[in-house]
Amino acid sequence: MFEALHILKKYWGYDHFREPQEQIIESVLNGNDTLALIPTGGGKSICFQIPALMNDGICLVISPLIALIEDQINQLKDRNIKALSITGNLSTEEISNLLDNCLYGNYKFLYMAPERLKNEWILSRIIQLPINLVAIDEAHCISQWGHDFRPAYLEVGNLKEWLPTIPFIALTATANNRVEEDIIAFAKLDSPKIIKKSFLRKELHYGVYIQDNIDELMFQILNKSQAPGIVYVKSRKATVDVAQNLKSYGISADFFHGGLDFKSKKQKLNDWLNEDVLVMVATNAFGMGIDKPNVRNVIHLHIPDNLESYYQEAGRAGRDGEKAFATFLLNYRSMEESKKFHEQNILDTDFVKTVYKRFVNHHQIAYGEGFHESIRFNFKDFCERYNLPVSKTFQAFEFLDRQSVITFQQSFQYKSYLHFLISSENAIEYFSNHSLEEVLFLSILHHYRGIHEAETAIDIEKLSKHTKMPVAKIVETIQNWVLQGFCTFSQAPNDTVVLLNEIREDDITINRVAKNLLQYNVIKEQQFKAMTNYITNMTTCKNVLLLNYFDEAYTENCGKCSTCLQNRTQQNVEVLQNIKIELLEFPQNHQLLLNDLKEKYFDKITYLAQALKELVEENQYLYQNATYIRL
Repeated sequence: MFEALHILKKYWGYDHFREPQEQIIESVLNGNDTLALIPTGGGKSICFQIPALMNDGICLVISPLIALIEDQINQLKDRNIKALSITGNLSTEEISNLLDNCLYGNYKFLYMAPERLKNEWILSRIIQLPINLVAIDEAHCISQWGHDFRPAYLEVGNLKEWLPTIPFIALTATANNRVEEDIIAFAKLDSPKIIKKSFLRKELHYGVYIQDNIDELMFQILNKSQAPGIVYVKSRKATVDVAQNLKSYGISADFFHGGLDFKSKKQKLNDWLNEDVLVMVATNAFGMGIDKPNVRNVIHLHIPDNLESYYQEAGRAGRDGEKAFATFLLNYRSMEESKKFHEQNILDTDFVKTVYKRFVNHHQIAYGEGFHESIRFNFKDFCERYNLPVSKTFQAFEFLDRQSVITFQQSFQYKSYLHFLISSENAIEYFSNHSLEEVLFLSILHHYRGIHEAETAIDIEKLSKHTKMPVAKIVETIQNWVLQGFCTFSQAPNDTVVLLNEIREDDITINRVAKNLLQYNVIKEQQFKAMTNYITNMTTCKNVLLLNYFDEAYTENCGKCSTCLQNRTQQNVEVLQNIKIELLEFPQNHQLLLNDLKEKYFDKITYLAQALKELVEENQYLYQNATYIRL
């Protein structure tokens, strides 16, 4: 493993592997199919990246989220490791060029979503690549019992048939025994070596506190630590409100959510990583690539959908192995709201069908058309236009995304609208002396033929690819045209992108995935009950609840979670009361020597001292010359 350690030091700067990274890497290098179950923060990506770097060829990585893919590629590029991805709305020619780069460009990693494996042309090109390893990231998505089931992940099993001699590694941070069995079966892993790390995080102190004034308690927690922390909430509005509230208490805080543009997200993240801001109040959009070691507090003010999500979010605390806290701060109102939110967001086939039809109708997608069409829009405006409940509609889009009907991504950008006012004669006269601007003008006319008649939506990124002009330069040029009266130009905010993975077939499309919707709701209900039990169970250790949920046999009380501390306090009261009762059984004027009492209660000296103190204060005993006299 000397070479593996050398690569770890060279690219990541670490001297040692975390447990059980070395064991996993060794299994892969020995050519085994491997299933690695490592809790969040355990360094899963290194387990496939290092063996891939040690061998000739390229590693194919299957990953479910574009944001996750982009984050890992950026991290590899920062380390001068060549990586690329097949994501987004790419043309056949662009995909072909990327695959050529994989073949001839000495790239080490190719990332793609599982939906790409459905395309026979792409699959035929992939199997011709010099693949040295296939990594299935977030492998729980292959199981309908996993919390993020994506049917497209079943395509990985077909890939195994084409690459039978290539080792496969499946990785996940959240899988119980049933999901583990599904991963092995559906990915067609060949006698895999299964390597698990306990879900126990000894450095984490789990706590659940239900009281009215949670703001004051949150302030006390964050003010006491004066260290990096994360406060998770459910809504974008709540991120802003809570951050402002913390600032009013004098705590360095900022907010983060999926509706922010890329530049704002990057700036806020850097401010937090550099500790210019200590506390980030965020939705679950704040998580991708968060590997800050010294986070001391992760606080939840709202209840996540499931324990898998909670475990991952809470696990962002204490990654340096030092004492850290994962805390729920709730009141009864927020608990009722959570229950109501869950009930209102249970999907049925009719609602999903309504959302789908209104979406394709709104964007004028004809029946039998729309395949691979990319649509950018404002999600809230869409919901308001058709009087659709925002959160439930979001769930419907997410469900269709998991079923691979669409690819659903929240990504803040502006939609641009242009209307040319300039006459043909004036255009010829002006552009004869402005040849660079003429290239853009002709490109717009080529792509948008009705732009002289009415305001027309234009895709600036598409124009940028066509003209080779930077996006910023295109906007600057058009704004200059506006000043000269050539055109009108406006930009409206869009925060969502949908890529249609299938042609529009309405009922046929939705009825095909309806059977999965039933299972989806069953799993959602089970997960919510488990999450609620974690919150409300005040007798069982929080670590025991979490580990048992992930099918890890664990019965030992941690002694430091909120439940254990409360139980210990109750036990202390009981011990104290029992000693007092025993001492009160002696008759009046009975004398007890202090040394005899110490000998009798040698294992409860602290409780004895407190009991005697209280009995003296209550005039039940008198203390004289190392003797207690019963009054």
